[in-house]
Amino acid sequence: MRTRKWGMVLPLMWLVAAMPAGAQFEVAGRKVQVHGFFSQGFVLTDQNNFLTMKSSAGSFAFTDGGMNISTKLTNKFRVGAQAYARNIGELSNGRVELDWAYGDYRFNDWLGIRAGKVKSTMGLYNDTQDMEFLHAFALLPQSVYPTDLRASNIAHRGGDIYGDVHVKKAGTFSYVFYGGLRSDDPRGGYRYGLTDGGIPVVGSLDGYRIGGDVRWATPLEGLLVGATAVRARTELTARLEAAGGLPLFIQTPGSMSLRYYGEYQTGGLKVAAEYGRDYSVIEFTPRVVAPAQIDTRGWYVSGSYKFHPRFEAGAYRGQYVYDARVSRSLPDNHIDDTALVARFNVKGYWNVKVEGHFMDGYGNRAGARSFYARPNPQGLVPRTNMLILRTGVNF
Repeated sequence: MRTRKWGMVLPLMWLVAAMPAGAQFEVAGRKVQVHGFFSQGFVLTDQNNFLTMKSSAGSFAFTDGGMNISTKLTNKFRVGAQAYARNIGELSNGRVELDWAYGDYRFNDWLGIRAGKVKSTMGLYNDTQDMEFLHAFALLPQSVYPTDLRASNIAHRGGDIYGDVHVKKAGTFSYVFYGGLRSDDPRGGYRYGLTDGGIPVVGSLDGYRIGGDVRWATPLEGLLVGATAVRARTELTARLEAAGGLPLFIQTPGSMSLRYYGEYQTGGLKVAAEYGRDYSVIEFTPRVVAPAQIDTRGWYVSGSYKFHPRFEAGAYRGQYVYDARVSRSLPDNHIDDTALVARFNVKGYWNVKVEGHFMDGYGNRAGARSFYARPNPQGLVPRTNMLILRTGVNF
């Protein structure tokens, strides 16, 4: 059934992708804009299967696409929405979801509000991570932007207050403060990882997210620095399979996520760096499992250069550490990733990327990320090399 469902979505995505670069028409005298994107990838690893794909044998199960529509109802009030679907190994399975949908009222440069299902600003690229055509890389650094947790991190159901403050000779300060209910993905990596650990989720995953981001476009043209802080609560009910399916209520009373980042662009050069920390205390009811503390860290440094309008090359080095209180040298507590990419812009709306990854560790200590136990029944090995071929179109 899932395969048949996805088989209906893909031709639709290709049809959307074949449309001219940006469709615009009028309804009742108002301009309506329609945009979309689609990407298809092939992943091959020499060892561990990656992101639940059968990548050690080569996998084409790396597909996503979306379409959005927006219009201005007045000079200050805009509404829009986006539908999104993806199939990555055993994740998502082509489930079409409402990625975002909100109304946005901009009073002036320094004050605006939006409400609905809103993309969460967290670090440099969280709210644009699905738009592969905006980035040089086929896969953003997984140390900070895990693809398997995308749907859990990308949006909240609530509202934002935002604005830009222009300071003469000091650049521009942009801010956003937001709050709302967190997103749940019934076929995403968060649930998949819990099931992998023997505690499958029963019912919905609930909680809230409150955060803020401040970034500074400095007087040095092209240099941006910023920081994000997010406090969140997660609640869910699971079954403890080791205790015969005992119902287990799990909550994180107040996890904290921090991001510090910088980006510099000049000419064809773009360099970026980001550091993230996610700290949480996990409580279980009944207390058949002791409370746990997790201090996760992640960072990367990246660079790319556009040698020609049709060719760009880049690289990044990143590290993910599941729990910084435990030795980072353990293969089940870290993933070090070095990536090299070549991007070819065949047309303004069509790109092809060839990317190589050299990974050490598999970061599977009491919680999966990228590498899971079920797709690797033979066990996980410390080192993995990976090739990604990805092509995308957008309009």
